[in-house]
Amino acid sequence: MSQSISRRKFLALGSTLAALGAVSFSPYLTPAWGKDSKRKRLGLDVCCNANSIRFTGPQGPNPNDPTDLGPHPYYGASFVVQGTIYPDEFFSLNGNSSGLNKDGSPTFPNDMIGTWICRGWFAGDSNGDGSITSEDNDAKGGILTPSGRFVVTTQIYDLNLDRPGAQTLISDGSELIDINVPFKRAVTGGTGRFRNSRGEVTQTAIGANATGLFNFQFAFNLR
Repeated sequence: MSQSISRRKFLALGSTLAALGAVSFSPYLTPAWGKDSKRKRLGLDVCCNANSIRFTGPQGPNPNDPTDLGPHPYYGASFVVQGTIYPDEFFSLNGNSSGLNKDGSPTFPNDMIGTWICRGWFAGDSNGDGSITSEDNDAKGGILTPSGRFVVTTQIYDLNLDRPGAQTLISDGSELIDINVPFKRAVTGGTGRFRNSRGEVTQTAIGANATGLFNFQFAFNLR
């Protein structure tokens, strides 16, 4: 049965992590660099909203803390979550603002340029080294993954607030749970001006927002 994860659990996760367009919107594509005039850059800042997450599949209490009953999605559980997209360098230009209020509403609604949807599976392991063995306790992976690969996902960056789906980018790949550790994902396509887009995007989790989940920075390298 589908479950929503309590705000208390994600605020606790956010503390742990911290310790460790509109129609008129035109994405911030910079001039081409090098000799490839078809290659473009695009930067986006994204706030992941813990209030929107739902998951199905293996779940239970925290095996390391019997008083923490969860539910916690384990290795193999599926999920969907949404977020708010701001322009490139939004966080740094606004004093590293959370970008979201505790209820998930945007802190700066007039600066919002799109919505972000992420679906996938918890794929972390209990060791934090990418290994999965028959001796592993899957319960210690999932959302309790200590380091390294956390989930495998498809992400949709919807950049038209008035016409959902008219201007999108899509990426696929693994995500790391570690803070301030960049990793790459494949850009697999899109719609509108991005319908023929291919390339890669570098994603970096830079901390937790007011809802208790990640803020991300994305740097696209498109062709």
